[in-house]
Amino acid sequence: MTTGRRGTRRTILGLLVLGMALAQTQSGWNVVINGRPAPGARAIVVGGKTYVPLDALRAAGVGAVTSGGTLSLTLPGSRPPTTPAQAPGGTNQVAAVEGCIGEQLFNGVLRLRVQKVEDLGRQWGVTVEVRNGTSKRVSTTAATGIDIYSEEMSLTTTDGTTLTNSSAGDAWSLAIRQALPPGGGFVVRKEFEKRGEGRPLKLVLVLDPKARGRDTGLRYTIADPSFRVRLDCQR
Repeated sequence: MTTGRRGTRRTILGLLVLGMALAQTQSGWNVVINGRPAPGARAIVVGGKTYVPLDALRAAGVGAVTSGGTLSLTLPGSRPPTTPAQAPGGTNQVAAVEGCIGEQLFNGVLRLRVQKVEDLGRQWGVTVEVRNGTSKRVSTTAATGIDIYSEEMSLTTTDGTTLTNSSAGDAWSLAIRQALPPGGGFVVRKEFEKRGEGRPLKLVLVLDPKARGRDTGLRYTIADPSFRVRLDCQR
C-alpha cells in the first residue's frame, strides 16, 4: 500500500512539473528583428532559459539545415565549412543566406524561395519565387546589386559541375528586370543546360551590396546578401 501511495505521489508530482513547464511555455516575449516584429514568433522561457523559434533565426539571416539528426546553423556573414560531398566550386563559394527547397529566405530586401527542381531532358529547370521584402518600390537588378550579365545565378551538381546560363533573353532575365512594388514578386523557371552526370545540389544567386548604382537606401541585414539553396533537402 505504501508503495502504491508513493507511486501516486510521484505521478502527481510529475504532472505538477509538466504543468509548470507548460505554463512556462505559455509565457515569453514577442520577437522583433531589426526593428520589425516577426509574425507569429514568440521567445519562450523554459527552466530559466530563453528559446527563440528557428523560423525567427532564419528571418534574421541565420542559415539552418537539418541532416542526419544534426541541426547546422550558419551565422550571417560567415562561411560554413564544406565536405567533399558538398564542395561547391566556382561561384558557389560564397557566404550567403542558406536554406532548402520550399523555404523562404530573406536578406533584408528580397525574399527568395525555390519551389521545385525538374528534369527537362537536356536541361534542369529550377522554379524560383522572388519577392520585394521592403516597404518601397524596388528595381530588382541595379537597385539590389544583381548583375544579369555576369552569370549571377548558378547551379552546382553532385559531380562538382557548375552550370550557368547568362542569356539576357531567357524568362529569368526578363523577370528580374522588373520593378516590384512592396510585397510584389514573380515566379519563373530558370533553365540550365546539362553537363555531366550529376544531379542538382545547390543553387546560388549572387548579390553585390557594393555594386555601382545600387540603391544604398535598401538595407541588407547581413554582410553578404547572396542566396544559397540546397536542392537535396526540402521544407
